[in-house]
Amino acid sequence: MRRIALAIAAMSLLAACGGGGGKTSTKADPAKDKTAAEKINLEQSDFPSGWTSAPHQASPEETASLQQLTQCVGIPDLAGHTSATAQSPDFSMGQATTASSIVTFVKTTSEASNDLAAFQSGKTPDCLKQFVQAIIKQRLPGATPANLEVRQLQFPTLKDGTAAYQASFTVPVAGTNLPVYADFIYFRAGRAELTMATVNPGSPFDSKLEQNLANKMAART
Repeated sequence: MRRIALAIAAMSLLAACGGGGGKTSTKADPAKDKTAAEKINLEQSDFPSGWTSAPHQASPEETASLQQLTQCVGIPDLAGHTSATAQSPDFSMGQATTASSIVTFVKTTSEASNDLAAFQSGKTPDCLKQFVQAIIKQRLPGATPANLEVRQLQFPTLKDGTAAYQASFTVPVAGTNLPVYADFIYFRAGRAELTMATVNPGSPFDSKLEQNLANKMAART
């Protein structure tokens, strides 16, 4: 289950398409944007006691799947308008509950606005289904998630707009089909695009904690 959770945590890479407003500069500056992105990301102090962290280990396969996803939702040039990106560690509680984030700055607010609109489009659920299937197969060769569905997730609007989705599926564990829930929360603050991904087996991730974590990131923009 932990391998599955870490695989889905790769969904936080979605924010690599975009970045800031608020307290950050309105003009793109790669060095300043990188520093700002690192400060906005999830950090250990954001979590209740009992949560631990480890560096995120990205793979070339994840990057390729990310490019396919962003092209699917309607963002043809992922790297072309990026100024800076920073990835949080992978935070976890127990064996399979995880959370992670990524903050990316793009060069203009109009590009960030277009990226958000792409993730708010009706194509996104099907694109995310393809992405989840690809990531699980990469991390767990031979495994196929059953009963995979992606739906829009009711989530408070943060900063300049939010797109939120929940993927649910089942996996065989110890002779039973265990449900797994993966949430993807994407929001924009000026040129900054922030994404948080959470995974929880058995039931959806704690919505109060999820919203609290997102609010803490938003407050640092």
